[in-house]
Amino acid sequence: MKQINTENKQMNVNITTHPESDVLLIFIHGLTGNYLQMYHFQNYFKDKCNTLSYDLSGRGDSTMQNNPTDIHQHSKDLIEIIDSLEHDNIVLAGYSMGGYIAVDVAGQTSKVKKVVLLDGGGEADENTNSLVLPSLGRLDKTFDSKDEYLEMMKKSYGAMGIEWSEVMDQVLDHEITRIDDKIHHKSDYELTKQDFESFYEFPFDEAYNKLEVPVFLIICTGPIKDDTALFSKKGYDRILNTVKDISSTVININHYEIVFNKQKKLNEQIEDFLEEE
Repeated sequence: MKQINTENKQMNVNITTHPESDVLLIFIHGLTGNYLQMYHFQNYFKDKCNTLSYDLSGRGDSTMQNNPTDIHQHSKDLIEIIDSLEHDNIVLAGYSMGGYIAVDVAGQTSKVKKVVLLDGGGEADENTNSLVLPSLGRLDKTFDSKDEYLEMMKKSYGAMGIEWSEVMDQVLDHEITRIDDKIHHKSDYELTKQDFESFYEFPFDEAYNKLEVPVFLIICTGPIKDDTALFSKKGYDRILNTVKDISSTVININHYEIVFNKQKKLNEQIEDFLEEE
């Protein structure tokens, strides 16, 4: 791990190098995640190219977001990270909220050559709101022990088909801290809620029209609760109809399974996309 200084923040970054590749594949995690949320993808691709994952501001060990916050603040952070690196053949792989950031950033720098959207970057609807907002409540709570927090999250993720592993333990350990003998989430509830609300204010038409590089979109149709996916398939219609060079695939797993369970076949599809001229 290393710290990259942006204009007014320190960003916690995990970089792997590949001496035979000039590609840098940057993984961008979701709303309440951290860099370890992208572990399975990064672990697969570190043998193919240079990779980078990082804690978005307000998550893990990166500096807290500035208030007020929105998608564009996180895009600015990523552009500053990119500008600090000696790479100009970059692929962005954005998951969930990371998809909005990837779309936004790809339209602002010529260093980004391709974009992978892991069930992200589409239009959120009322179902998204009703599924996400209750889950943010844990950010505002305190817990007596790490085990108490872990058991709560095991139950929550287990109900959504997540296969528990040491990686999951590491993901959760990285998102909490001990303050005054109590366990707290590292993220701020109000700021994270602002980040989520900015999903609905994202300038879709402008961002999609500026997206001129090849895009590979993965749509997850598996239910989170009550047979409802986190992002509806219909919510991706506008990006599919607007972006000039976009291909997509639909997979019947849910929004959390795509990152927390290994996805061998999907990794191979992404690899094929990266190798296309």
